[in-house]
Amino acid sequence: MTISTPRLDSLTAGGTNEVFDGIRLADGHVLTLNVRPGAEVAEVFLFPGLEAPDTEAWENEDDWEIWLTGGEFGDGSLYGDVPVEAVRALIVEHGGEHENQESPYAPEKPETAETIATRALTERDITVHRDDDAGNTWLVIGHNQTRKGFPRMLAEPYVVLYLYSDADEEEITVDRAPRSGDEWTVLAGDGTGAERELMTRPADQFADCVEAIVAWLAAPQVMPSQTE
Repeated sequence: MTISTPRLDSLTAGGTNEVFDGIRLADGHVLTLNVRPGAEVAEVFLFPGLEAPDTEAWENEDDWEIWLTGGEFGDGSLYGDVPVEAVRALIVEHGGEHENQESPYAPEKPETAETIATRALTERDITVHRDDDAGNTWLVIGHNQTRKGFPRMLAEPYVVLYLYSDADEEEITVDRAPRSGDEWTVLAGDGTGAERELMTRPADQFADCVEAIVAWLAAPQVMPSQTE
C-alpha cells in the first residue's frame, strides 16, 4: 500500500514563507520544516523522540544555527539541506501523516488542577463539585455521597480542595495546572460555616490529599442538627 503525504506535498509546493511549519506523524512524533516553494531540499527540525536516519541525506545537522537562534527550537535536532524525498521517506517510515494536522507542533496544554483532582477522585467513586466566588475556584465534596446535587454546605459536613499560592498574590484556584511552589489544600467544613485545615501538601504530592479525603469520607461525621 502506498502511503500518501498530503501535508508535506502542500508545504513543499507552496513553501512555508521562511518559517518552520509542522507535520504530525501517524505515531505521534512531530517534525517541522522550512522550505521554499517547489524546492527539492528543506531545513528540517526533528522534535525529541524522532531520530534522523543514519544516511547522507541527514548528515548536515546544524547545531550552529540552533545556537544563533538562542535555542528557540528547544530540545531536538535541526538539519539543513535535507532532500524532500528523504523527509517523505522518514514520514512513511513512521506510518505516514497523522489524520489530525491542526496545530501539529503546538505543545499540549497541561491538565488543570480541576481535571487532575476530578479524575483521581472519580476513580475512587467520589463525586466532586466545582464552586467559585470573587475570582477564586475550588472543588467541594459532600460527606453524603448518596445525595444528588451540590452539597448543602450549611447543613452537612463537606471538604473543599484547591491549589493555594502566594507567590505573587494570594491565589485559590483549580483553573490552572499545578506549579512548583503551589500547595494542595484540603479544608473540612462542619456544615455550620466553620472550616478547619485537614491537609496541605506540595503540588507533586496530590495522592496524599486523595487518601485524606477518602479517610474523611469513611469516618463518621457529626451533623449540625446533632449538636443542637
